[in-house]
Amino acid sequence: MLKSVQCDKFIENGVIRPPIIFKRGLNTVLGDEFASNSIGKSTFLMILDFVYGGDDYIRRSIDVQDNIGPHTINLTFEFEDELHYFSRATDHAMSINICNEHYESIKVISKDDYTKLLSIKFKLNLPGLTLRSAISRFFRIYGRETLDPKYPPQTAIREPMKTSIEGLLKLFNRYKEVKRQKEITEQAILEEDTFKKAQKYNYLPSVTTKIKYKENEKRILELEKDIEQLMKESIEGFVDIETLQTKSASELHHRLKIAKRQYINLVNELNFIEIDRIKRQSFQKDFELLQQFFPEANVKKLEDVENFHKKLDKVLKTEFKTKTTSLQEMIDLIAKQIAHLELKITNIGDITNVTHAVLNQYSEKQKELDLLIVANKTYITKETLKQSRSELTDQLNRLVLEIIAHTEKDINAVMKTLNELINEKRIAPHLTIKDAMRYSFTTPNDRGTGSQYKGLIIFDLATLIMTNLPLLVHDSVLLKQIEDHTLGEILKIYMETEKQIFISLDKQNSFSKNTQKILQETAVLHLYPNGGELFGRAWNQK
Repeated sequence: MLKSVQCDKFIENGVIRPPIIFKRGLNTVLGDEFASNSIGKSTFLMILDFVYGGDDYIRRSIDVQDNIGPHTINLTFEFEDELHYFSRATDHAMSINICNEHYESIKVISKDDYTKLLSIKFKLNLPGLTLRSAISRFFRIYGRETLDPKYPPQTAIREPMKTSIEGLLKLFNRYKEVKRQKEITEQAILEEDTFKKAQKYNYLPSVTTKIKYKENEKRILELEKDIEQLMKESIEGFVDIETLQTKSASELHHRLKIAKRQYINLVNELNFIEIDRIKRQSFQKDFELLQQFFPEANVKKLEDVENFHKKLDKVLKTEFKTKTTSLQEMIDLIAKQIAHLELKITNIGDITNVTHAVLNQYSEKQKELDLLIVANKTYITKETLKQSRSELTDQLNRLVLEIIAHTEKDINAVMKTLNELINEKRIAPHLTIKDAMRYSFTTPNDRGTGSQYKGLIIFDLATLIMTNLPLLVHDSVLLKQIEDHTLGEILKIYMETEKQIFISLDKQNSFSKNTQKILQETAVLHLYPNGGELFGRAWNQK
């Protein structure tokens, strides 16, 4: 769990604040009795997100960064009765310092390695899950996109419902089976797409309908009979054609010529792409020379155009790479075909006892037969791959729906229990996951703002209880909307949890005596105006 946070920019009446110590259960950031704004309650909760590897403190708290400047947050975690010390600076946020007890850096690691370490310590290293994807949904702070009570599982307003649902399954450790089936399905999709690509570039002759397939089958039988008849009627020795694996030399040369032409065209296309991939060089010297002859030329505008071209080059880079890989695969395939044809031509030898007319007739029929056989085999393969893809996709969808149904049922059961503890007379919130792409979250027959936020909090508590999620962060913007009695019951549940919950609240004297007592007992930080702000001052005043 998080044990403490300290920063030399945390000031109270001109003095650096001592480390802020946390405990299991509820930890409250308490404002003043007048609900003063801009004293740092939400900012401190955003710093907790920063402590857990988030970046919103830097991106969204612009006024803090502008007025305070670069600063370092020192933090301590406790895992299995052992303390671990770290620090993270706002101006070097992509790296984390592993420290000694005096917060002196011992080793620098990347932010990714840091979040992986925390993920292991909190037992969140589950299939497909990262620390940030697990916890960021539950940092409900003013300024973040996690406050919509209609969509509690989302991490951002623009997050697709499918991603939110997958995130839930991963957090509930029910994604392992889905992941395995998904990989099998994606492999089948890749195989089918690769096969279609080969057909697209005419490397695999095929038919598109069952009717054409049957017509080919009929024609194949006819050709086989014709070839057999030719073998019988030909002069002695003609039967050696199949044994020697020879066809008409002219036919082989014709096919070789076509293959080489395709090879040259593909190589040229690849070379053109490689040329296009070369980074556009600056034309600064040319612009200077141009200005010598045409002083009135707008060089700045030309440079702007050139910069646009450079940005366009970056966008196209990925497409170039994909196209290059595809072309190289085709070139390798054609090269093998050319080598095979050249070997056949070499092995033809002398076939002087076969008449040229019979040989050509045999070759034409054999060529047509080979093409039809390949086309029909390709059709069968294509249909098999298509059926496999469809069956595996259906299996994946059924599996996802089955796991979703169990997850939905379990969450709703725990939410119902929590709701009865908070207020047994009110209807519990309800999560409905319709399929892998859609869900809804409502409190039936109660659209009030307070009820909606209560439902959001109950959802978070249910998830905290049922998973390895280590903490919740609830800003006052949620809690202020809830009626006093219900809030008091929620605070009791907060206090009883073995995990950590961080909240901000003010105007404590407006609540019941029991609620006031809870807020005072759990307060880890008191903030107030005129020197008691988080950073010891306010910058929103003239």
